[in-house]
Amino acid sequence: MKNIDLKLLAIISELQHTRSVSKTAENLALSQSAVSMSLAKLRKHFNDPLFVRTSAGMEPTPHASELIQLLKRAEDLLQMALGHHVVFNPLVSDRVFHLYSTDIAQVTLIPKLMRRLKETAPSVRVELGRISESTPRLLESGGADLAVGFILPMGAGYCQQSLFRERFVCATRRNHPRVGNALSLEQFQNEDHLAITTSGTGHGIIERTLESKGIQRRVGLTVPSYLGIASILYSTDYLVILPAQLAEHLARPGNIKVLRLPFHVSSYVIMQHWHERYTHDPAVRWLRSVIADLFSNTSAAGPRTAATAPARQADLGNPPEKVKSSALSL
Repeated sequence: MKNIDLKLLAIISELQHTRSVSKTAENLALSQSAVSMSLAKLRKHFNDPLFVRTSAGMEPTPHASELIQLLKRAEDLLQMALGHHVVFNPLVSDRVFHLYSTDIAQVTLIPKLMRRLKETAPSVRVELGRISESTPRLLESGGADLAVGFILPMGAGYCQQSLFRERFVCATRRNHPRVGNALSLEQFQNEDHLAITTSGTGHGIIERTLESKGIQRRVGLTVPSYLGIASILYSTDYLVILPAQLAEHLARPGNIKVLRLPFHVSSYVIMQHWHERYTHDPAVRWLRSVIADLFSNTSAAGPRTAATAPARQADLGNPPEKVKSSALSL
């Protein structure tokens, strides 16, 4: 392969049809000498005359006849490959999507997503996993189609799209004996707190903010997950710092109230992430557009602006496209 120009193989095919060096040259827009020189190279490469002069014109040798058949099959395969366009039809597809998310997304995103899929892709299934240190490897290998949540920098080759900007609030039980509808800094420091340390969240932002401002938080209980915290809040006087979307979800039954924090905490952008290998995969691209559309009307506080990552973010008004980033940051 290194010693032959694949364009020379077109001469074999054309000679098969024309049986004439002059007509082959004419059809290929080459000079007769160029065709003769190319044929000489091919004869040397294959160690066979390939075509010999007969009373009927240039006839292929048995080796050339076999080669012509192989080239025809190769040509057909190339035509098939070049003309192949993968189409994804959500109405009839039974594809299983592998989606990795945070605990928060399981509560706030997944129910919305499954309702949408029931309407637009009734046979599509979702296998949900939790974001972890292995998530980047799974995105690269195809073991994960998408990841939604807080992910540490993954390096080159990974893509991201902004979904919405999130902020932190404080939540506690509605009939808290000492905290009313507003929370002072003194109350914040005097009350016991519930702390969540799960991966894939912005809890690190909280810790850094408290430390930089010299604010004390007396933690009475630390849990590894957001799942199940509602029952803890119902039965205790704990305060807990939560992303606003999750807090609003927990407050809907009426037993929990949401309060503004008595100090400023930076907001952050929720994103969906994928590997550039699957940017143009029709099925994954469709799923990205569905998730982006679900969040286009999200009422999370603050404008849906791009994160401070070094790459530009995909416009939420368009289907998600490849957006490379050397560092993914929420």
